[in-house]
Amino acid sequence: MKNRKVLSLALCTILVLSLLTGSMATALGDDTVTLRFSWWGTDARHEATLAVIEAFEKQNPSIKIEAEYGAQDGYNAKKTTEFASKSAPDVFQIETGAGPEYYRNGVLYNLSELPINFDKFDAGFLQRNGQFGTGSQYCIPTGVAGSALVVNKTLADKIGIDMTQQFDFDQLLEWGKQVQAYDPECYLLSANTSYAMPFFVRCYARQLNGVPIINDAEMVLNMTQEQFEQCFAFIDQLYKTGTCAPAAYKEPFGDQDNNDPKWIEGKYVAHVGYTSSATVVEAANPNVEYVAGCLPLLPDRKSDGWYNDCPQFMGIYAETKHPQEAAKFLDFFFNSEEAALLLGTVRSVPPTAMAQKIVTDAGKLNQLTADCVARSLTYNGTTDNGYTTNSEVQAILNDAYAAVSFGTKTPADAAREVVELINDFLARNK
Repeated sequence: MKNRKVLSLALCTILVLSLLTGSMATALGDDTVTLRFSWWGTDARHEATLAVIEAFEKQNPSIKIEAEYGAQDGYNAKKTTEFASKSAPDVFQIETGAGPEYYRNGVLYNLSELPINFDKFDAGFLQRNGQFGTGSQYCIPTGVAGSALVVNKTLADKIGIDMTQQFDFDQLLEWGKQVQAYDPECYLLSANTSYAMPFFVRCYARQLNGVPIINDAEMVLNMTQEQFEQCFAFIDQLYKTGTCAPAAYKEPFGDQDNNDPKWIEGKYVAHVGYTSSATVVEAANPNVEYVAGCLPLLPDRKSDGWYNDCPQFMGIYAETKHPQEAAKFLDFFFNSEEAALLLGTVRSVPPTAMAQKIVTDAGKLNQLTADCVARSLTYNGTTDNGYTTNSEVQAILNDAYAAVSFGTKTPADAAREVVELINDFLARNK
């Protein structure tokens, strides 16, 4: 009997300790949900985004965010690998050109089915950015942005160049020669492949034909081989005339023109980029005056080509195990005043009127960024997001741009190869 009492007491003690341990474990956060969140950007974007994560976790202690961030180079390729291995992060930033491809591949969660408030967004802006013709929101636009020429007015004035008055593509070549005559160490354009290919290939194509390179409905090329050769011949001249800095020189800096010593020294008249990159290149050399330049137009264009949409998307992985928590984070990211103030303009002009007012009142809306956005809004082109911006097609066009800029392929050879490769892609995807 005594032994049974001892055994019973021991079992009771174990049960009590077990309950206490379980309670302690819960209190210590065993029920915590961890979300992975990936994005690319500059140090300023990283710091602001990390501050938003910290603010969100403070309000939601049961949700932890693992931050995965770095440069844009290789980002889309990494995502493709993660999707294939089903190891993609729960929440991730998305290149706008890759958005339609991700939707078609079924890797994006339908955000319209989640508790995310879209009332602060303009409905038309959402329809154009992230719905992909479905009527449901699969991505959230992170800002309002477009292509940009960020002009070092201080240097431009010394040389006698005014890029704030409308000009055509050929004028760039004339100005390029003028800059080289002024100083062989200076160049009109600081251009990297990531930014310059959309600028000088995709937009050039939209101006030539008024439509994207690929006809999505019929899965055929809108662009002829002769037109590609015309486009690449122009790019060839950009480098042969010294209008653009040599491709071999620019390559080590990737898409970070702000790390180029020549940009820091004020040796370029203009940066070829996006409205979202204006503050970055401005900060790299704050000793000169910058203005938003016009964007080149073909005299006989079918459309302006240039358009104003958004710099990136945010989305949730279709196979996330925590869609509700991921939605709660994105709702905070886009709809809370605290997040709007912390983020400022690190992803260009914010996408909602609420956030725009907050950053303006706080003096965080960079004037150069605002001017670049205003400039891009003066053009009436339309987006070419679709098969034209598919990752494989983008790689084909990037390789062709690089080959011509490095001088390893003639415009004719590059055009012939692009047509062959894109037609092969279209045949495989019909």
